[in-house]
Amino acid sequence: MIIEYLFWNGIFIIAYTYFGYPLLLGSFCALKKVLASSNKNNNNSELPPVTIVTAAYNEEIHVESKIGNNNQLDYPKDKITQLWVENGSTDKTLTLLKKHSDIVLITSNERLGKAESLNNAVQKINTPIVILTDANTTLSKNSVKDLVKHFTNPKVGCVAGRKMVKWSKEDSSASKGEGFYWIFESFLKKMESCTGTTISGAGELYAIRTELFKTIDSDTILDDFAVSSKIIEQGYLIKYEPKAIAQESGSLTIEDERKRKIRIAAGSFQLLSRHLSSLISKQNIDVSFKFISHKLLRWIAVPPFLILLPVLNAFIIAMQNELNAIYIFSMFLFGIFYLWVLVGFILRNKKSVPPIIILPYYGFMMNISMFEGFIRYLGGKQNHLWEKANRKVDKL
Repeated sequence: MIIEYLFWNGIFIIAYTYFGYPLLLGSFCALKKVLASSNKNNNNSELPPVTIVTAAYNEEIHVESKIGNNNQLDYPKDKITQLWVENGSTDKTLTLLKKHSDIVLITSNERLGKAESLNNAVQKINTPIVILTDANTTLSKNSVKDLVKHFTNPKVGCVAGRKMVKWSKEDSSASKGEGFYWIFESFLKKMESCTGTTISGAGELYAIRTELFKTIDSDTILDDFAVSSKIIEQGYLIKYEPKAIAQESGSLTIEDERKRKIRIAAGSFQLLSRHLSSLISKQNIDVSFKFISHKLLRWIAVPPFLILLPVLNAFIIAMQNELNAIYIFSMFLFGIFYLWVLVGFILRNKKSVPPIIILPYYGFMMNISMFEGFIRYLGGKQNHLWEKANRKVDKL
């Protein structure tokens, strides 16, 4: 029966995406470590000059702390250049940046967006390595060293750092959900890197070979994924470095987080339209397998099945002459899950709610956001000029 076929395929896709794929990667990684030789990157080689690029729009609250954080990095001071790209801010960002004679500053009278800011910045860089980061992130002291050590391998074109979201039990549900999401994402990136290449860097912190940067379209929504995709298109690996940490606060409210997820969803479909042929190709089975398993199934298969499965389950029960214990039990599990989601929805704006209560709702919200993001992408309604979500630190 076609309904049963769809039902069990949906169960398989969701289970594979969130459980099977991570377990498969973990198994491959463990096997590779057993079989691998003792050769490691030469971490004692001379450290290369780097340029840390930060695009800034209305970041007055973060400018001083970010420059201070960069100055405290454990890396030779004469080998670090701080380049800030100010993007038509309407607050005191530009005034604050001009006070620092030790940075390179690129300004714009109009707001161009992050993609065009990066295009303008990289054209002026003459160091072999570019490190891209956000103004609201705090980098671990050894993060630059941890990133650049991977470039001793000539096959590596990009190194992704680890995004860590700060949260406490008193924080909003959004911070807790985002924090746990990035724990899961970090595990996947680590396992993907272990087995060959991960498929993207996070905009909070990643490094690339300057010579490999290719201009990205000015209307790009997800600039980090676009830059990463162009590295892959040139045949280079993207490695993940968990010790290079970029820490930031989570979204202030679930609504702020939902807006971010919708924008990311719209950017995901934009990415598909522009880079699908390079991310899924016979020439690179490793990237194709990981992109389908890590991203594509999440974007186009999991969200509709998350809605359809209980409906299909109910149809199957209604159409059977005798009750089947398997389908009765699965319907019971769906009921528990959606009740859990409902409780999370009701408590979404409360603080001090245990993460275990919130996670099902956060996951559901994240998947449902894909639908709205897809509609925005089709209608061209998602502006690449992003109004950033409110985060805890922005309200201090």
